[in-house]
Amino acid sequence: MAIMSAVKNIMGMFDAKKCSELPHGIKKGVEKYIKEEESILVTLLNWRVVYKAPRFIDSNTYFHTWFILTDHRIIIARNSSGFKRFRDIPLSGISQIFYELDYSKPRITIASPGHEDIIEFPKQASHHCAGLEEIINEAIGNARVMLQNSPEGEFIFCGACGGSILRRSHYCSECGAKLNYT
Repeated sequence: MAIMSAVKNIMGMFDAKKCSELPHGIKKGVEKYIKEEESILVTLLNWRVVYKAPRFIDSNTYFHTWFILTDHRIIIARNSSGFKRFRDIPLSGISQIFYELDYSKPRITIASPGHEDIIEFPKQASHHCAGLEEIINEAIGNARVMLQNSPEGEFIFCGACGGSILRRSHYCSECGAKLNYT
């Protein structure tokens, strides 16, 4: 009986509404985390995220997390009662992106300097992936235009991973390294 209850709970996670709407605690945390001029474009529960870092020891796999697309970045957050960020991928730093959204297990592979993220969505969420490629591509294009039009010197490169970050940042949004200004 306990096993059947657990299976029903797991299957309930993938209801249409529960698959695309952030829980209240995560939504409040994300709203505090993102910048004022930043807006959320898409939220989608995913099955697994594989993060391949420059150093193998920094690589990780996260299960049952949230894919949050804003007009500046992709945030991968833990599915919990509050907002806990795992990954922050600036859209302007994405060098390649591959979509496999028409399969039974939709997947997006994102390559940025020295990093690779593989985001796999559950089969039950595949209908939410319709149009996702166009939304992400448009957001990446807009982010690159904003980067090109930004005042010279507003962005710097992280010495640890090479990621493009705002000059006023204290930590790299890609790898988490503390930035030392000289």
